[in-house]
Amino acid sequence: MSDVFGISVSALQAFQSAISVTGNNVANASTPGYARETVNLVEGTPQSNGAATIGSGVVLTAVSRAFSQATANQLNSSQSSLGQLDSLQTYTTQIDKLLGTTGAGLSTALQNFYNAWSDVANNPTSAATRQALLGKAQSVAASFQSTSSQLYSLNSDVNSRISADVQQINSIATSISKLNQQIVVGTAQAGGNPPNELLDQRDKLVSDLSKLTAISTTHDSNGALNVFIGTGQPLVLQGTTTSLTTVANQFNSTQLEISTTTSGGSAISGSITSGDLGGLLAARAQAIDPAKNQLGQIATALSQAVNTQQNSGLDLNGQLGANLFVVGTPQAVASAKNPDSVTVTLGVTNVGALTANDYILSYTAGAYSLTRSSDGTVVPLAGAGTPASPLTAEGLSIVVSATPTAGDQFLLQPTAQAAGTFSTVLTNPSKIAAAGAIQTSAANGNTGSATIGAGTVLNAANPALLSATAIQFTSATTYSVNGAGSFPYTAGGNISLNGWQVQISGTPAIGDSFTVQSNAGATGDNRNALASATQQTQGVLANGTISINGAVSALITGIGSQAQQVNTAHAAQTAVNSNALSNFQSISGVNLDEEAASLLQWQQAYQAAAQALKIGSSLFQSLLTAVQAA
Repeated sequence: MSDVFGISVSALQAFQSAISVTGNNVANASTPGYARETVNLVEGTPQSNGAATIGSGVVLTAVSRAFSQATANQLNSSQSSLGQLDSLQTYTTQIDKLLGTTGAGLSTALQNFYNAWSDVANNPTSAATRQALLGKAQSVAASFQSTSSQLYSLNSDVNSRISADVQQINSIATSISKLNQQIVVGTAQAGGNPPNELLDQRDKLVSDLSKLTAISTTHDSNGALNVFIGTGQPLVLQGTTTSLTTVANQFNSTQLEISTTTSGGSAISGSITSGDLGGLLAARAQAIDPAKNQLGQIATALSQAVNTQQNSGLDLNGQLGANLFVVGTPQAVASAKNPDSVTVTLGVTNVGALTANDYILSYTAGAYSLTRSSDGTVVPLAGAGTPASPLTAEGLSIVVSATPTAGDQFLLQPTAQAAGTFSTVLTNPSKIAAAGAIQTSAANGNTGSATIGAGTVLNAANPALLSATAIQFTSATTYSVNGAGSFPYTAGGNISLNGWQVQISGTPAIGDSFTVQSNAGATGDNRNALASATQQTQGVLANGTISINGAVSALITGIGSQAQQVNTAHAAQTAVNSNALSNFQSISGVNLDEEAASLLQWQQAYQAAAQALKIGSSLFQSLLTAVQAA
C-alpha cells in the first residue's frame, strides 16, 4: 500500500505545481518580458520487490523558461535597426517640412527680390521702387536666418536626447549588473537551477537596451551576462559596469559626442550606428549638418553674386554701388586637443568651386592634408599656408598663423554659419546701383563703319575703372589707347582695359576714335538693374552650372528625397522587426488557448491522482478490517 500512497502523493504534488506554473503563465500573459514557463517532470526511481520492478511516481526537477537566445538576438538586432531609423525619420521629416515650408518661402522671397530689381529697372529714379527692393532684400535675409535658427534648434534637441539616452543606458546597465549578481547567487543556491523571474527581468532590460544602441552579449558559466556596445566596448562585465558619458566635440563645445568613463575622454560616437542613440548621431551628421551647410552655401553664393553686380554699377550719386548683403566669415576652429595656439584664417575665393562640405585640416610630418568630414575623402591642396602663398582647395583660401605642431587639426566650415549671419547692410535707397558703371561713345567725326558696344565691368575694384579712355585706330587693324601703344584689332573681339571690357565691330577708318568713361549722371540708365534682375537663373555654383534658384530647388528636393528613402527603409525594418517579434513570442509568449488546455490536462491528472490515493486508502482500510476480523 505504501507504493500506492507514495506514487499518488508525488503525482498530486507534481500536478499541483504544474497547475500553479500554468496559472502563473495565464497571470503574466500580458507582462512585458515574461517568458512562458513549463514544469520538467521525470519518472521517479523504480523500486524492485524481488519479483518485479515498479515505478515510484513522478519527480519535479525544474521549472524551465521557454526562451531562445537566437530569436532574442534577432529581435534585439531588429529593434536596434528600427530605433536608429525611428530617430532618423523624426528629424528628416522635420527638416523636410521645415524646408518644404520655409524653403518655399525662401524661393518666394528670392523671386520677389528679383522682381523688385525688374521694377527698379523699369523706373530707376523712383525712390519707392528702390525702397521696395530693400524691403524684399530684408525678407530674403529673414528667411535665411529663420531657417538656420530652426536647424540649430534641431541640433540642440539632438544634444538633449543624446544626454537622455546616455543616462538611460547607464541606468539599464547598472540594473543588469545588479541582476547578474543576484542570478549568480540564486543559481548557486538552487543547485544550478537559474531563477527564472530574475532572468526575465534581465532579458527585458537587454531588450530595452537594444532599442537605444546596438548590443552583443556573452554568458559566463555562472549565469552572469556580459554586454558590449559599438565595436565591442564593454558596458557590463558580470557585476561591473562601464558608464557612458557625453563630452564636447573637440571642435565644437556645443555639440555632444559619446565617450566612456574608461576612454579618457576619447569619443566613441563613430562606433555607435544603431539604436535611438545611433539614429540621433546619424540625423545630425546626415541631415541637420548637411542642410545647414547647403543653406549657407546658397547664402554665400547669393551674397557674393548680388554684391558683385551691385559693385559693377553706379548709384544715383554716381558712385560705384556698395554691398547689399553681408554674411559671416567662414569658420576655422582648432581642435581642443592641439597643444599650441596656432589659428587658421579661412576665406572663399571662388564661389563657383565652393561646396557644402566641412573639412579637417591636419598637419603631419611637416605637411598639410585636407579631408572632407562627411566621408574622409582627401582633397588636393596647393600652396604653403602663408599669407603670401595660402593653401587653396575647392574655392577656399587657407592661411595658418604659424607652423603647427605635428598632429594639429582644424575644422574648416566654409558655409555652416553663413545663413544665420546673412543680413542686409544697405539702408539708403539712393545707393542702389541701377546704372551701368561705364558708358561708351563714338566720335562724331568717325568715317568708318565700326560701332562700339555698351561694355561690361570685369573688375569693379580696378582704380582706373571710371577713368576716361580713348581708343583711336591707327589703321583698319590696329589701335592705340590714350594715344599710346599699338594693339591688334579683330572685329567683334574683346578689348579689356582698366577692369572693363568692350567690343568694337565693323571696319574702322584711320583716325576713328571711341571713348569709354564713367557713366555718372546717367540716372535714367537701368543696365545694372537689368543685369541684377536676371541673376536668379544664371549659373553661380558648381563652376557656373547651378543657379541660385536651382540650388534652392536642389536643397528642397534633396532633403525630400532623403526623407522618402528613410520612410521606405523604416517601413521595411518595421516589417522585419514585426516578424522577429512574432518569432520570439511564438517561443516565449503565453498562448492563453494552450494554457487553458494545459490547465484542463493538469486538472484531470490531479483528479486521477487523487482518485488513486482514495482507492489506495480504501484498499488499506479493507485490509485493516480483514485483519481485525481475523
